[in-house]
Order: sequence, then structure tokens, then C-alpha cells
Amino acid sequence: METAVTSANVGQGQCSNEAEALVGLVSAVACAAAGSWLGFSLLSRKRRLPVAGQLILGALAGCAGVVTWKNRQAEAEAARHLVDHVHEVRDARWLKKHPVAYG
Repeated sequence: METAVTSANVGQGQCSNEAEALVGLVSAVACAAAGSWLGFSLLSRKRRLPVAGQLILGALAGCAGVVTWKNRQAEAEAARHLVDHVHEVRDARWLKKHPVAYG
């Protein structure tokens, strides 16, 4: 009975971490898109956004940056996990192509 409760709690915590990671990813993409569009608008000679549009994009980039900053630990952990997984897959593929014969 106790293990069922423990596994249920682990599942809920994992779902929460996935939701936080998704929010962090969306905010990072929104920040990059808004910052790129704002930079293009400010540096472009022909087509500039009105000041109100630039303010809205700046506010969006700022809000997304704040959310990204709050979730930076979870994102760093996810990035480390991804890099470890990439290394494991690379090593497995190398061993498949170059089998090691011991003995």
C-alpha cells in the first residue's frame, strides 16, 4: 500500500516538472522571437514597427525572460539530461559499429 502511494506521488511530481519545463521552453521561444522581431524592427530602415508595437514586443520579451529566469534550474537540469542521453546514444551506436571482443 505504501509503495502505491509513493509511486503516485512520484508521478504527480514528474507531471509538475514536465509542465514547468514546457512553460520554460515556451517562454524561451517567445523571448527569442520577440527579441528578434524587436531587433529587426529597430535596425531595419524600410519597415519599422510603431512605437506601441515595439513596447508590446519589449514587454513580451521581458515577461518571457522573467519566466525563463525563474525556471533556469529546471532548464539546466533538462539540458544536462539531454546531453547525457546524446552521449549514451552516441556510445551505443559506436559500440554497435565497432564491437569489442574481450577474451
